[in-house]
Amino acid sequence: MSLFKDIHTLLRKGQPSMHEDLLTEIFAECFHDEELFISFLNNILDIPITNPHGINIETQKTFLRLDDHYTDSRPDLFIQFQDGDKKYVLLFENKVESQEGLAQLERYADHLRSYQVNGYYTFLIYMTRYDDLKDIKVIFTKGVSAKFIQLRWFKIYNWFLNHKDAYVNRVLEFMEEIGLSESRRFLPQDMYALQEMARLQHMMDECLDGVVDETMTKLFGRATGWSNRCVQLRDHYRYYKKNDQNGTWIGCGFHITEEDYPLICVQYEVSPTCLQRKEVIKAMNEFLDTNPDWDGYDLDNDSKWSGISCDKPLLDFLAEQDHIISIQKYFIDKLKELYILKQQNNGLGWK
Repeated sequence: MSLFKDIHTLLRKGQPSMHEDLLTEIFAECFHDEELFISFLNNILDIPITNPHGINIETQKTFLRLDDHYTDSRPDLFIQFQDGDKKYVLLFENKVESQEGLAQLERYADHLRSYQVNGYYTFLIYMTRYDDLKDIKVIFTKGVSAKFIQLRWFKIYNWFLNHKDAYVNRVLEFMEEIGLSESRRFLPQDMYALQEMARLQHMMDECLDGVVDETMTKLFGRATGWSNRCVQLRDHYRYYKKNDQNGTWIGCGFHITEEDYPLICVQYEVSPTCLQRKEVIKAMNEFLDTNPDWDGYDLDNDSKWSGISCDKPLLDFLAEQDHIISIQKYFIDKLKELYILKQQNNGLGWK
């Protein structure tokens, strides 16, 4: 296992956004090599430069909230430099697992406008593991303030292959281990997985329906329809039964991770725009104080979906005689724990 992978494994126990932060730091370090920096700009971003100078590279740079913004903005990577008499500013947002923050790209576009009016060539770069096509009309609601570029991490991996050295080799190894190399070829095990897909989906549905559905309905109200599970899988890499409340939701199901086994999860999450967000976060923190099996994430970041979850690897259930009954019991027990939170906080707008 690589050094970066070791660090990544430790960070997985913390907030999901930490994964992107680690990758950003590793990625940004490469740009201190001028040859790599020029190659990336020329070949990946199609920015024709020859002699960059005055280079300033910052990660997690904070831009204070504008009057019509909900929160401050903190792009993953900020790069400013000159080439001849031309001035450039680039903002990067990197995604691997976490969700996009509230109007995140729109806010970055607004901040780039101040650079644009001062004569800078401005770029907004959005880097993702999977295809996540964005509508520039939604991003640039006040007029185009930058060139918008979408990149996939596998393209960055392929670019790194042409620039190997001791550091880049470690970066490549790390990207392979967390699944960012994306060979784009079907492997023998993929064929088997496709053949078994219907059976596995039926088993997951068995875990989520029946007594689990009855328990969720009794404690929190009816869950969303079956098709929402596929939406969750497509957008968030989780196959969940989900119950929407007022600005919050409760869910349970299977979370697909980078490890060998998925996680069995029960989760309670609050929107960044929830009118009672402060009260919900307070209730979550109090709940964590008395429920050590649960973990919180992004509870101090007002721009993100924040929440608490109780996760257990599917591997831990394999010794049981009936996996479905064991997983259902786990879901029911944890939903009942969340119900205590509900009873103790009746004023949080429960349906």
